[in-house]
Amino acid sequence: CMTAARPGAADMFTAKNSAFTLDMPAGWTRVSNPPEGSVLSVHKGQARIDIKTDDCTSESCLEQQIQRDLVQVKAKKMTVVKNTYTDEEIKRFEFSTGEPFYYINFYNPKNDFSAGYFLIDGNGYSILAKNLTYAETDLIFSFLSPSSHPDKPIDVAAEDLDIEEESLLPSYQTAAVPEVEVESLESSEQPVAQEGATTQAGPAKRAWHKVQRVLSKAPIKTLVTHNMPPYIRQLGRGYDALMLLIFLFFAVWCGAGIARLFVRSKKIETSANPNSLYPIKLERLYGTPSLIFRARDNQGNILTALSVRWDALFMFFGIVIMLVSLIILAGTSLSEQLRLLPLSAFVYNTVYSVCSLAFPIGFLILFCGIVWGQVAMSEITLYDRKGHEAAEKKQKGYS
Repeated sequence: CMTAARPGAADMFTAKNSAFTLDMPAGWTRVSNPPEGSVLSVHKGQARIDIKTDDCTSESCLEQQIQRDLVQVKAKKMTVVKNTYTDEEIKRFEFSTGEPFYYINFYNPKNDFSAGYFLIDGNGYSILAKNLTYAETDLIFSFLSPSSHPDKPIDVAAEDLDIEEESLLPSYQTAAVPEVEVESLESSEQPVAQEGATTQAGPAKRAWHKVQRVLSKAPIKTLVTHNMPPYIRQLGRGYDALMLLIFLFFAVWCGAGIARLFVRSKKIETSANPNSLYPIKLERLYGTPSLIFRARDNQGNILTALSVRWDALFMFFGIVIMLVSLIILAGTSLSEQLRLLPLSAFVYNTVYSVCSLAFPIGFLILFCGIVWGQVAMSEITLYDRKGHEAAEKKQKGYS
């Protein structure tokens, strides 16, 4: 049986032979009954990662293995996800030790997979990830790192284990590719177990399960794609939540603007000393890098007010550039995944690249505006009808 993973901080898992470690987000647990040859098997819900020893001891051997897996994936009519930056099907990166890691991302109509091979201290390992998006596997694989002292084996039985089940994935020897028939059988059994758990749960849990089932049928599961900038891929579902908040903000803002067309603004009457020049009422005329107002004091004198606002302009344009970059990234992701526009991979790649550069530039402009507002003096100056300075107000910061 399986028990739910306990919430907590991010966890570090060490291989049985202590050759490497894998940093995982909270909720992942070891599998108590891992497949034969496994040095590390972890699980969270339906997602699973298995790492086994492999006979390869050289990079050329790894390349042959991953090429053989790629051929098997295509023979099983699975779709391989290419890297749109290089248009390559096999991805590669190196550990800090200089040893290679090769892997491929592929999927069938029911499951997502990532499989690969890597070397650590001259020893070969194979890895298979199931039910993880391509963005998630790209990130998680980067969390794999060689250990500093790979000499003391880890006693898995001594660790706290939450899973007591047979392997969820078929065993593999020279290839890390799963069998489609086994995956289909697993998928057909999962709803039965979920239905039994749902009947025993409360109304809130039943409603949540319904939401999950609806979301599982959605044409796309996340706005994050494997070709987005690394800082976006690291956000994962956080990027989806951020775009939802941006959408809600603009929806409320537009709704408020429409409502103001039907609601009359109330004039605020203030009492003042008839012999005093104050209060001074300002009416905005137009804006340049400086704001220009027509002012009228309590004695009826007409003045012109000038307010410098370079810091506000920097902050405004910085925020606009960042928001536009995020919205374009989301729109490009939707178009790419749903194939809304007949664009090539080169075009999508170009859009992702431009947005990945524009976002940090917008952040830099925003940061300069914030610093400018705190360091420079802001001022508003009043001029009389003859153009002579009548008053000046200065302050530092935003207080």
